[in-house]
Amino acid sequence: NIHHDHENFCQGEYMSSKAAYFFIDKNGSQMTSLHCIPPPAKKAKCETSWRSWRGELTNNGRRFGLQDLLPGFTLRLEHREGGALSTHRGEERILLFRSDKPGAIAKIIYSSEIDDETSLQSSMAELQKNTAHAKIHVLDVKSQYRGRDLGGLLFSEALTHLRSKYCNNGENDDDVFHVKDPLKSDYKQTQLYDVNCSLEAEEDVARHGKLIDFYMRLGCHVTSKRVQYMSDNDFAYRKVPMEVTLKAASTASKNRKRSSLMCKASFLPVQLVGDAGNLTVKSSAGGSEADTKFDWLITQADDGIMFSSTHGHVMIASPSGDVAILSPDDQTSDSDSDIESWSIFVPIHISDGIDGCDENSPQPDSSRSLWVLRSCHGTFLTADSVSKYFSCTNLPSFWQANGSNLRLACTSDTPPRRHHYLQCWKLQTHDYVQSMRSRFLNFSLGKATLFEALGWIHAFPAYPFHAWSSNDTIGSSMVSSPSLRTLSFLMAEAARDEGLPDWVQLIALFHELGEAVKKLDPNNTGKMADSIYDWTISTRSRIVGCATPDCATFSEFRHSNTDSLDGRYNTDTGVYESNCGLDSVMLLWSGAEFMYHLLRHNHTALPMEALAIVRYFLLGDWHEHHEYTSITNEYDNDMLPWVRDFDRLRRKTRLECLDCVDLSDEQCTYLWESQYSRIAAKYDCDHLFEW
Repeated sequence: NIHHDHENFCQGEYMSSKAAYFFIDKNGSQMTSLHCIPPPAKKAKCETSWRSWRGELTNNGRRFGLQDLLPGFTLRLEHREGGALSTHRGEERILLFRSDKPGAIAKIIYSSEIDDETSLQSSMAELQKNTAHAKIHVLDVKSQYRGRDLGGLLFSEALTHLRSKYCNNGENDDDVFHVKDPLKSDYKQTQLYDVNCSLEAEEDVARHGKLIDFYMRLGCHVTSKRVQYMSDNDFAYRKVPMEVTLKAASTASKNRKRSSLMCKASFLPVQLVGDAGNLTVKSSAGGSEADTKFDWLITQADDGIMFSSTHGHVMIASPSGDVAILSPDDQTSDSDSDIESWSIFVPIHISDGIDGCDENSPQPDSSRSLWVLRSCHGTFLTADSVSKYFSCTNLPSFWQANGSNLRLACTSDTPPRRHHYLQCWKLQTHDYVQSMRSRFLNFSLGKATLFEALGWIHAFPAYPFHAWSSNDTIGSSMVSSPSLRTLSFLMAEAARDEGLPDWVQLIALFHELGEAVKKLDPNNTGKMADSIYDWTISTRSRIVGCATPDCATFSEFRHSNTDSLDGRYNTDTGVYESNCGLDSVMLLWSGAEFMYHLLRHNHTALPMEALAIVRYFLLGDWHEHHEYTSITNEYDNDMLPWVRDFDRLRRKTRLECLDCVDLSDEQCTYLWESQYSRIAAKYDCDHLFEW
């Protein structure tokens, strides 16, 4: 999500346009007298659209479950004993099924037995030394379901069954295997056994060592028995004998070990990812599993969902906010209450508020809609995009659930940002853009210098799409943020540090000044930004009047745009001529589009590359994804490197400025007078502009 803009909906402070304000220079002479210039701006505040979705976080109405979060199918396990297909004494099978298709997608076949004659003739002391013998005969996962460690899941389930059958003392309330006692004797209530489980890791040249490593991660080791090398025509492979020993619990022990998934109604394998890749747990309740990468399962529970690994580790959230892993060895009956409560996360869907959709139901294209995962402590599961660790915080963090690839992704996206783009798709039609051009391109709002406008955008946050700041609390609507003015100066400084041309530095300083229109036109643009849609915020643009690329930002909202129903606008060129060039098209009406026309109208001496940067840096479908090739021409191709490099600089600065301190008026004035006023004069950008 780094490539998307991280600005937010904001409410600008504005004054009545009837009041007159005067800007005075140091000598006391009047610089500007306008009926619509506001007073000096206050520190930037970001008022989030909190009220529209705050109630959903505490809603005790409908409860969402696994099938709401990841719709489609679920998996279930089934245990079978003997039967007509069995070929080994004491044979058992654990099968894995999809809920929507017949036939097993994976299976493990194993057998176990005790020498009954020896057992019945032995004393109690001798019986306590006995060992049960088990063997894994088949472990198979269909090719399309590999890569999720489902084989590890089946192997762990088989060991859980063997442990329950021979090693434990029968105190497990959740034993779903319905074990028949292996002994027909008076000692059947107290006798426990070690289990020696053997198998042969059969691997070919292509998988040399991989299968052995797989079983070693499951606790097996290679035995001293001879490795068999075999060949079948051109196919050569080897059989490596391996085993794992399960130790019997003492009679007084309450050790549950791993809880079987057999008792769970449904579950799914799931990838838990962040911006930097797969996520993991920073700490372990037992201490030995820290920083281990896990293959995760998401399981339906009575009050929500649970996350566990394929090997039986359970994710728990502590009251302090730490997220830990409870290993199977640590899951004793004494910890039942903690496991059942601390391991539960309640999925809460954040609706987009699309007309005609039930707010309690996921919206169209649910893979892009937002969820939060609330713990029993009232905190929310999140992930650090840099360290890739889980934690729980008091502030909600948002997730996107993709049922097609069984993935949960922690995203920097927020409800205010989705709301903004939804309104953008709904409102920004071809006719809308024409009407806005007619309204604003007569430049009758007033007169002011660009430096004065820099003072106004101090009132607007650099990141208006952030839902909360790190020190905010739920329920607070005002969030501190570096101002847009600070971000503009820091970007200009970054361009200067990189040795970019002086006109690039100037464009970096001025490119966000379109938001100043909210100050110049408070009764119209300002109020619309406050309540409906703020077109002045810099967000990804697109061409109106032709077909929209599939890769367009938030394209799942395209059905909200009435142009999609008009055949004139649904071809590659639409209402434009082939390869007419971007100069001939209409883009979304935005602050950047207004600035482009403003700079041209006021006869600056900026090079054409500078104007192209201002207009097209938001057109990511063109400079990132190479779209609109049927419209662009050679001139656009010449401008492309400049636009692309400016967009790179902008993203870099925005990431570095996330936690920066807001620049003071004195600091901004010093930078202007010492560095940028001279450049502004060079390119005729220092005079009064008609807005």
